[in-house]
Amino acid sequence: MPDPAPPPPPSEPFPLPEALARALGRLTLRAAGHPGRQYTGTVHRHVSRARGGRRFVVRPPHDAATQQTPPAANDRVELDAWFSPRDPAVPARLPVVIAHGLFETKERHFKRAWKLNARGHDVVLFDHRVHGRSQGRHCTFGVQEKFDTQAVIDEAARRGLIGGPDTPTRVITMGFSLGGGTVLQHAAIDDRVAGVVALAPFCDFRNAIRSFRRTLVPWMNERWILEGFDAASLEAGFSLDEASALRAVASISIPVLLVEGGRDPYLPGSDHARLLARARAHDEVTLLTIDDATHNSLVHKSWPKLDRAIARFCAGLS
Repeated sequence: MPDPAPPPPPSEPFPLPEALARALGRLTLRAAGHPGRQYTGTVHRHVSRARGGRRFVVRPPHDAATQQTPPAANDRVELDAWFSPRDPAVPARLPVVIAHGLFETKERHFKRAWKLNARGHDVVLFDHRVHGRSQGRHCTFGVQEKFDTQAVIDEAARRGLIGGPDTPTRVITMGFSLGGGTVLQHAAIDDRVAGVVALAPFCDFRNAIRSFRRTLVPWMNERWILEGFDAASLEAGFSLDEASALRAVASISIPVLLVEGGRDPYLPGSDHARLLARARAHDEVTLLTIDDATHNSLVHKSWPKLDRAIARFCAGLS
């Protein structure tokens, strides 16, 4: 009697055709540029304007040689920014620059800005390239956005919104998700940053893709998705592996507050925030877990524990 046939090997996730995987990468890098995105947050802008807030425009320099990024990533853009002034009755503290997450706009973080205003912080917010009312063709996950953040601080200081003629410009930067990874990368190139608050940051773009795949499309073949994003990022003028908050955070010595949502399915702290914390000396980094927070509710729901931690962190910087 012949031996029984061996069992079939475990099935692999169905691989996406190369063209479709590349299209997924292209869509992610461009999808924030949906029609009508410039109208998002109209009500929040109206409320902020009544509180003394005002818009300003930032034009990042086009200098690929200095910025060490491929020319295609340095498409000439105008960034839409907003200044939210502090409560004049409160002693002034360091200004805060806020960077939003993927597919968001700066207006989603106005409520956080108003809380900071009440504690004496002037706040600057801006739309990432190809988000909100900013121009641009591609999101680069911090590769170009770190220079955009630098340009926003430059322009706010030039206009006299932060700092002063006799006061060096020192800022606290704060970012969520895409913005969290971006402000960590920015801190490595800008010595004006006194401290960083990173809310649900990614450690690097490649691992962020892996994390999102596990939650959103676990049936898709990981290798094909990564190859698709590799190809799409090169078309956009940057390398996937350039977008690394992990590499950046290991090179900075300023205080950092890392915040993870205990129920974050997209960028779980075990794969991102905790890796970033381990890359820093223990006396320079604080890791905070908001147990019941998901990825989005971490910043779009009120968490008194988080508010207190941010207030203490910012008050301790000068």
